[in-house]
Amino acid sequence: MTPREAAIALNLIPGLGPVRIMRLLQVFASPELILESPSSLLMEIPGVGAQLACRISSWRSTVNPYRELELADNAGAAVTTVFDDSYPSSLRALPDPPIVLYSWGNWTGTDAERSIAVVGSRMATHYGRLCARNISHDLAEAGITVISGLARGVDTEAHTGAMDAEGRTIAVIGAGLNKLYPRENRNLAQRIADGHGAVVSEFPMDLPPSRTTFPMRNRIVSGWSRATLVVEASGRSGALITARTAAEQGRDVFCIPGPVDRHSSDGCHALIRDGAILATGASDILQDMNWAVPEQGLPLFSPCSPAGASTPPLPTLEEKEILHAIRLGFNTIDTLCTSLGKAAHTITPLLAKMQIAGQITPDAGGYFSINGREL
Repeated sequence: MTPREAAIALNLIPGLGPVRIMRLLQVFASPELILESPSSLLMEIPGVGAQLACRISSWRSTVNPYRELELADNAGAAVTTVFDDSYPSSLRALPDPPIVLYSWGNWTGTDAERSIAVVGSRMATHYGRLCARNISHDLAEAGITVISGLARGVDTEAHTGAMDAEGRTIAVIGAGLNKLYPRENRNLAQRIADGHGAVVSEFPMDLPPSRTTFPMRNRIVSGWSRATLVVEASGRSGALITARTAAEQGRDVFCIPGPVDRHSSDGCHALIRDGAILATGASDILQDMNWAVPEQGLPLFSPCSPAGASTPPLPTLEEKEILHAIRLGFNTIDTLCTSLGKAAHTITPLLAKMQIAGQITPDAGGYFSINGREL
């Protein structure tokens, strides 16, 4: 068995993980020796109890690295281990580097030299989505690789903005490539792999997403990047995990401020209070990171107001009443009807008109939020 095949086998063993694998590698000379060692010897390693030691020593009965390589080959995925020369150097420097990387597309050495993680809420508002797409577009246009997690909301907009600028982007997903999540982003993943960068996972090909896989992948998103930008995040957003991990890894953390009356801004504002760098556009990040700005410069408009966008019409009196009610927390059709004393058949057409005008955005759970450009 080669070191590459042994690394794949170790990565397949349930409950082992990169932290314990690295501890084992500090003791044993090679991954092959780990797999050949008796459970009595493996148990002496901190964090490796009797059950896990038995699982490692009897690995042949539970995992098959050759079958895993076959799955990857059938899916058109490349397999890179921490022992390969092509493994990203920035990830190799982590205390818990991913042992195996499965990928579609390709990464380059320059991706890590000028790169930024762009993360934020899955249930992003219109404001958050627009900021994520436009700032990612401008950064990619300046030659910066945008790294994110292919999730709904901010991640999707970040990847899209980078590709719209004909730039590079890397998507690090929280599941095996055969279980890509969310399913609606399959076309986006294909577009990334077709010449714009890479879709990457540390998880076995058929492993589905779970509550543990997403936090695990966050360290790769931040560790592969020189800095992290949080666009929009509530106080409980998973993006805050990425930001904290980035700070622990010695990376700079930037945040886009948001409207002070929205819970979707709480996480970013808390990070700024704790020392994150406030950013209002790509130029702020390029200057702070000492990354050269393109000769043609960057557009002089707000990241949340794309060039050429017309000024939206002022809201009518009825629309102002709805906007005021939403600000006060009456942000569903039922609560708006109660607050305004109007029937649903009267309010529903107004809400549809306001969505088209870009004044409000429907969020998950039947809620509405006010867009950043609303006056």
